[in-house]
Amino acid sequence: MTRAPRLGSTRGVALPMAIFALVVIGVLVGASFFIGRQEQAVGRNTVRAQQAFSAAEAGVQLQVASWDPMAYNSMAVGGEVTFAGTLTGNEWYRGSVRRLNDLLYLVRSEGFSSDSASRQQVGMLVRLRPVEIDINAALTTQGQVRVGGSSETDGYDNLPAGWTGCPPLEPGLPGILLPDADDISTSGCGGLSCVEGNPQVAEDPTINEETLTTFGDATFDDWRALATKVISGGTRRIEPSLTGGACNTADPDNWGAPLDPASACGGYFPITWVEGDLNINGVQGQGVLLVDGDLDVQGGFEFYGPVIVRGTLNTQGTGGHFNGGVIAANVDLDQSNILGNAVVSYSSCAIARALQNSAPAAPLRARSWVNLY
Repeated sequence: MTRAPRLGSTRGVALPMAIFALVVIGVLVGASFFIGRQEQAVGRNTVRAQQAFSAAEAGVQLQVASWDPMAYNSMAVGGEVTFAGTLTGNEWYRGSVRRLNDLLYLVRSEGFSSDSASRQQVGMLVRLRPVEIDINAALTTQGQVRVGGSSETDGYDNLPAGWTGCPPLEPGLPGILLPDADDISTSGCGGLSCVEGNPQVAEDPTINEETLTTFGDATFDDWRALATKVISGGTRRIEPSLTGGACNTADPDNWGAPLDPASACGGYFPITWVEGDLNINGVQGQGVLLVDGDLDVQGGFEFYGPVIVRGTLNTQGTGGHFNGGVIAANVDLDQSNILGNAVVSYSSCAIARALQNSAPAAPLRARSWVNLY
């Protein structure tokens, strides 16, 4: 009987296999920890990057939403103003607003995560959107108007004294534009000697309340929402005011400083909406003035920019000086009076600067935003 061959001994195999299994498990566990740490780091970096991006975008959006016409609209082409801020989660941003041309700006904002370990930069092109106001004469009205005394109504283009950078003078406009020239009466102004223009007086039978109180797509009432300063009527003395050397734009009676354009308030051109009748006794203002009532001016007041009065305009005594253009809608068809030493003169520079320096800004409609890095 033949005996089966004897197999070799298998003693000692279990230990190496166990060690191998432990090594494999250790590698898997180590790899899991490594991958987990990597994913955690990637996630943390993603959060930081998103925080930085959100901060950068917030910086841009805040500048556009709170656009400061006084700081930006009067800036020279190529000029730059910096800004910075901190958000509620300790993310922060810094950036600049650079003027590219008369209407176009580049807003750049660099955002940082809460621990400042990550940063992102975005840019946005924004454009000024001046509101349309068509001034077709030194004085436009639909009702009766009386001129006289030492007053002057001048439709020829005038440069404001002391202003620089104005464009060339434009062709002259009528001194007075109204539906019927027979509605003009004079007092010591024979032959309309106190009215100048090209021509002195022009007629437009289509003038009515709607045409005088609608500007582009905006009605007179729409302007209240566009106004940067809404005040009540009554008797007021209008003049610049300062707080700590800076222009006090919160003062309802501060409408800029056209007689001193280099001063702190020289670049302040508010859109001022007045509730009810307004009586002004000095001194100076600029921008866009809208009076939802009658306007009575005395005391040598000087205003630069378009003036729209829903009621009637009356000047007396030393009167008022209006440099730009006046629309007296005369919705009740009362008589406006340009008497005393009043001056109403057309100035394309005053109108353009008032509209541009008070204009809001908005992003371009297409391709305005870019992620810089």
